[in-house]
Amino acid sequence: MKKIVIIGGMATGCKTAARLKRLRPDYSVTILEKLPFVSFSTCGMPFFASGDIDSFNDLMKTPWGKQRDVEFFKATKDIDILTSVEVTNVDFVSKEVNFINLLTSESQTLKYDYLVIATGAKPVEPKFPCPKSEKVLTFHSPLDAKKVRLMAQKGEIGKAVIIGGGYIGCELAEALVSLWGIETTIIEKESNLLPMSLDKESGDLLASIFRNNSVEVITETSVERISETDGNKFIIALENEQLVIADGVFLCTGVKPNLELFNESELDIGKYGGIKVDKELKTNIPEVWAGGDCIEIENLITHKYSYFPLGSLANRQGRVIADSIAGLNSIFTGSVGAVSIKVFDTIIASSGLNLKQAKANNIYTAKVVGAWYDRPDYHPDSKPIFGKLIYEKESYKLLGIQMIGKGEVTRYVDAFTSLALRNGDVFDLINSEHCYTPPHSSPMSPLNYLGAMALEQEKSGIINYSFDEIPEGAIIIDLREKEETDAAPTGLVSINIPFDEYRKRIDNFPKNKTIIFVCQKGPRSYEGALFFKKAGFQKTGYLGGGLQLLSKIID
Repeated sequence: MKKIVIIGGMATGCKTAARLKRLRPDYSVTILEKLPFVSFSTCGMPFFASGDIDSFNDLMKTPWGKQRDVEFFKATKDIDILTSVEVTNVDFVSKEVNFINLLTSESQTLKYDYLVIATGAKPVEPKFPCPKSEKVLTFHSPLDAKKVRLMAQKGEIGKAVIIGGGYIGCELAEALVSLWGIETTIIEKESNLLPMSLDKESGDLLASIFRNNSVEVITETSVERISETDGNKFIIALENEQLVIADGVFLCTGVKPNLELFNESELDIGKYGGIKVDKELKTNIPEVWAGGDCIEIENLITHKYSYFPLGSLANRQGRVIADSIAGLNSIFTGSVGAVSIKVFDTIIASSGLNLKQAKANNIYTAKVVGAWYDRPDYHPDSKPIFGKLIYEKESYKLLGIQMIGKGEVTRYVDAFTSLALRNGDVFDLINSEHCYTPPHSSPMSPLNYLGAMALEQEKSGIINYSFDEIPEGAIIIDLREKEETDAAPTGLVSINIPFDEYRKRIDNFPKNKTIIFVCQKGPRSYEGALFFKKAGFQKTGYLGGGLQLLSKIID
């Protein structure tokens, strides 16, 4: 009988164990977990902290309401689980795992035939001076979520500062504000929120959503130090000389692979501190596999090793590891990094590279930005959505997408991801097919539009401008109706010509000037730019996303 030891009892570890016992019930499978519980839905932590999920134990239940605890896994799957144990050493030669029981301090050893490393991630330590306090904490462990919920219920935090505007920080901000009414500030050192996923205009749109929900957002400055006052307050000193006062600080500065146990080992560790694995998720050491947030895998856009600490990947990787151990032909090809969150009823989703990442990989890129409704505008449930496509100029290869809206968003990002995984290009977006019925979609999807806009930009030179890219001296023509302009001025120096009149006035404009058209969402201005281009104007373009996007960003 083969003995399998799995270090880590969350997504990858439990998925590997459950799948392997279905494939090989004769194998002995043991999970070692440092926490007092296993199979916890970490992605549900913000919703427990906010009070949307009432019980902590709900994040460890099956769909039919049974607790996924040690007894459950033993009774239903014949998996042995040891909780509250910490692995202290792994001997890859003798195939032994040494660990200590954190409750009894007893040391034990397990022999293995096959080993799975699923130790997950841990928070990145801050690089600035920071006091040790119960009210200065991370938001990574399930125990962190319990602390936040308890402090909020007791009213111990009236003003909170979140350092780090990534996914964890953004979700935590909504959790603190939406139910508990805690005054909250997000501090992000990069130029925009979610800097690993979004570019500036998308990040600014997200910041606008936060500010409209009473969350202060501070970007483009770093924390220099955190100090504690005698009155149990914290002073966060920023690089821009600004001081922020709070009575609770949350360090959400990112995560990294949790691999201290293997610092002196022969495991092949990559650029991001994760274990490098092959397509079967095998490590460089025989009979040792690894998966989840402690590994590096191939980025299928750049074809380089990258770090993707995502729950959706961790579960799939557990299946591949189990198949590989059982001798089945199963592989994990890599990832493009599809991810989404929901804050204040708005969905933010992205996949692939943003512009900064594309340029860092020396990819010659271009982008287009658009705004639409998620279903026909006449439908009472229609909601605005915004999208940005990034592609390679020479090959038209799909590189990345960012979408934001209260309506259908993730379905389009998922469709993009499927195409990007197969090395798709803008023609694939134009030709992509989707389900259409007015209650949930439009005849043309945002992917169809983005593909056509990108192709027109490359073939005809119709430039899709972001609001911060408008060149000095450009002539801006507003194609909206007078009642539209009266209700919502552009804020730009522009000439208003209603859409049904602009063709008659084409001779009023010099052909050697840059002409940029604007309208509410983009279709009218796109058509105006195309008409002027065909008429011989050398430099024409339109405001991507229209004034609808611009107004949301500067609102």
